[in-house]
Amino acid sequence: MAEKKGASDRAFQKIINLVLSHELKPGDRIYETNLVDELHMSRTPIREALSRLVSTGFLEKTSGQKGYVVPLLSPDDMEQVYYSRIVIEGKAARRAAQNADQKATEDLVRLNEEEKRKYQANAKDEYAALNEKFHMAIAEMSGNTYLYRYIQQLFWRSNLYVFFFMSFYNLKQPESNGTETDIRLSYKEHEKIIEAILAKDGFAAEKAMQEHLITAYNSMLNPQSKPLLTFEEFKD
Repeated sequence: MAEKKGASDRAFQKIINLVLSHELKPGDRIYETNLVDELHMSRTPIREALSRLVSTGFLEKTSGQKGYVVPLLSPDDMEQVYYSRIVIEGKAARRAAQNADQKATEDLVRLNEEEKRKYQANAKDEYAALNEKFHMAIAEMSGNTYLYRYIQQLFWRSNLYVFFFMSFYNLKQPESNGTETDIRLSYKEHEKIIEAILAKDGFAAEKAMQEHLITAYNSMLNPQSKPLLTFEEFKD
């Protein structure tokens, strides 16, 4: 059983890598038979991986049509995805602060420290993986199974945009004078969320998470102009 799950996990990651490398683009249709040849894997783990990717919103499958589709991307869809993340993950952070125990918060601190190390090393892939772990750890700390599921689905859907706006993970960018300027200090924004959770301040945790996601959205889609979303839109 473990071997079967391992094969499915490998297929899952390999399909994601096809998107990461832009071999698969929005609107492309994917077929099991083609992936069997391309990935040199059997159909069962590929079928399982494709089903998982549909459940996360990373791929789409239309009833009555063969194959799977990489969803088309649009500014409206991106705003809807991030708007939903801002609302739902904000509430999850509030619950996490209320429910936090010592082990869970210590794990968050360790994750954040590892994020900082990967940031300083400009290790984009590892940094992205830690970013996901951080957000899903807070979702789990909320103690709400449904929040966790929705956040997981929204996170992966939003990753489609991250993968096609890869400058979001250009962690450091050289300036003309040879120095480096920070582009996306999300690990520092994560620190603020952790501080609120450690203080068991649900309101501050919700606010910090919302501001973090608003910054992520605005930085990725519209980095050189005025913000497209503001915290004022999400205040009670």
